[in-house]
Amino acid sequence: MIAPRQQGFTLLEVMLAIMIFASSALLVVMTIPDRSGPGVFGQQFKTLLEYASTRAVMQGNIIGMVITDREFLLVELNHNEVATDQAAAWRPLDAGRVTTRGDFPENLRISLVPQRLAESLASPPQVLFLPDGETSAFTLSLSANGEQQSFDVVSKGAMPIALVNKE
Repeated sequence: MIAPRQQGFTLLEVMLAIMIFASSALLVVMTIPDRSGPGVFGQQFKTLLEYASTRAVMQGNIIGMVITDREFLLVELNHNEVATDQAAAWRPLDAGRVTTRGDFPENLRISLVPQRLAESLASPPQVLFLPDGETSAFTLSLSANGEQQSFDVVSKGAMPIALVNKE
């Protein structure tokens, strides 16, 4: 008499598959970077700056960024009004779902070279994005208080903008 064919998996095969999946998941989790700190914020900030540069080229308008020690704001040149002072020539950028104004995390120290940090968001922008693709040359340093992490967001006057780990 012929024995019927076995259907399904043995306990050993199931346990082996679970061990392989668990090992794979552990490797993936170990390679995911920490989702906090100056590196993550620097990457997000770099992406926002790249958006501003792309938008300046696509719209054919000058876009700027005002950076204080606690917050930042994307602005665009207002061609419709004759401004009496330089700060009034700029209006906040309306980008729909893209956040164009934000606060720096509390534990982050900010410095901007060669420009200085603005006194307020009503100041003229320190960083400019021109319609021809040029940008202001600058280095924005982000460092966490009490930690050794420190990153620079660097523009050399054109795209791409780089995020540099200073460790």
